[in-house]
Amino acid sequence: MASRKNLEIKQKKVDELGEIFNNNGVYLIDYRGLDVKEIEELRNQIKRLDADLKVIKNRLAIKYFEKINKEIDREIFSGPTAVAYGDEKFIEVAKVIADFEKENEKIKIKSGFIEQKFVNDIEIRNVAKLPGKPQLMSQLAFSMAMPLKKFGMSLSAPLKSMMILLNHLKDKKQKEE
Repeated sequence: MASRKNLEIKQKKVDELGEIFNNNGVYLIDYRGLDVKEIEELRNQIKRLDADLKVIKNRLAIKYFEKINKEIDREIFSGPTAVAYGDEKFIEVAKVIADFEKENEKIKIKSGFIEQKFVNDIEIRNVAKLPGKPQLMSQLAFSMAMPLKKFGMSLSAPLKSMMILLNHLKDKKQKEE
């Protein structure tokens, strides 16, 4: 009876991993050497982005990928593994992890999944260099507004010139009178 209960618990944990791996950004980290204070600092930075960081069991992660019939390199699930994941702000999560890795040489980005596609550590660092969603949105708005602004200015330029000429003509006529 106890083994059946253990199996149900493990199955539940595998299902929880499914919820984690279905996020837009999932990053696998080797956190070997971090003390509790450092891992809490990293977790808090990630939580500020409405994302999370969890330590996972490698065997259960492998079971999850076997369950969904997705082949993965088992080497990525060797050693202590933590998973940082986020849905909306997955680029910002990658930035936090990459910055933390630069500051603290105890962690190492192993690999991850971006929009369900497997990516290596180099690709994650490249994603971390991208601007975040708010910055991209402002750049898009600026690039859409600037041509309209220039178009409006070019349309108003002849009118402005005409008004200046008419004012000069009016001033000239007033001086003549």
